[in-house]
Amino acid sequence: MFRSIKLAAAAAAIGIVTAQTGSAQSGSPGLRLSAVGVGTKNYKEAVNFYSKIMGFKPAFSFSPNGKTQNTYFQLSKDSFLELQESSATTPPGLTHIHMLTEDVDAITAKLRKQGLPACAAGQKTACIEEPKMAAPTKEKNVSIWDPSGIHFEPTEFLPESSTRKAVNEWDGKTTEARLLVVGIGVKDYTASQNFYEKWMGFSVAFKFTSADGKRTTTYYQINKDSFIEMQPVVDGAEPGLTHVHFETKNLDGLIAQMKKNGLAGSARNATTPNTVAEAGITMPSNVKSANVFDLAGIRLELNELLPETLTKKAMDAWK
Repeated sequence: MFRSIKLAAAAAAIGIVTAQTGSAQSGSPGLRLSAVGVGTKNYKEAVNFYSKIMGFKPAFSFSPNGKTQNTYFQLSKDSFLELQESSATTPPGLTHIHMLTEDVDAITAKLRKQGLPACAAGQKTACIEEPKMAAPTKEKNVSIWDPSGIHFEPTEFLPESSTRKAVNEWDGKTTEARLLVVGIGVKDYTASQNFYEKWMGFSVAFKFTSADGKRTTTYYQINKDSFIEMQPVVDGAEPGLTHVHFETKNLDGLIAQMKKNGLAGSARNATTPNTVAEAGITMPSNVKSANVFDLAGIRLELNELLPETLTKKAMDAWK
């Protein structure tokens, strides 16, 4: 909780002086954001928050170890939030990312050919594991760890998988807030640039710097309509996932519905758990946005893309 609030406050205080938009080209083939993991100590309260307050559709639930619970909330037809009950191996907070691919084996072979090493026993940095079948969701995935130990999984929705069934059954009648961006805080910016650009093959969509020129934010475009926002960690914060952006077509309407569902309002720059902030324009990305902080203080940024929004421009320029 404290890391996400600290980084949110730091980001709000940064003066931006430049914005550079690159020519977006296809990156690592077949990958796109499909799910973000959220660990919680208060599982029942969190289920209520995401289903009743946020209005997300519970797609399916399971117990990975017979002791703790997981629920997948369907944000849009093919993007999800995976709520995980905390355990010794699943701490509270944002935990991992899934990236949808049509061929896990091909992605694995490509990255190994490009030099990404296999993970040794206990290794959790800059490496790739063996592909595996995930039970009980029946997905095929492979775990990858970046130089800061951030965990993401290229994932194949097999025909019999729970996620594929949810995609096929999506009716669009519940709240739709598509997974758009996952923010990451990294310790070694140069090593992380090398990892995401050279090994993963992600395109630089745009970047901007702080007023003092010491802090750079880079947006990597995974595919046409999903991104990673990378920043260096500040004030001794631990590296990891920092926040999530969800795209909505009607931000004011979504905020009004959440307030009707019981979510308290707060000032534009407030970071109070269990609130939604006033909507406004975030610069230099030029996006209409509002922050929701869940019960544990995890920042969920709601975005409405405007014609001049940098992510919208990158999406339109995608080749």
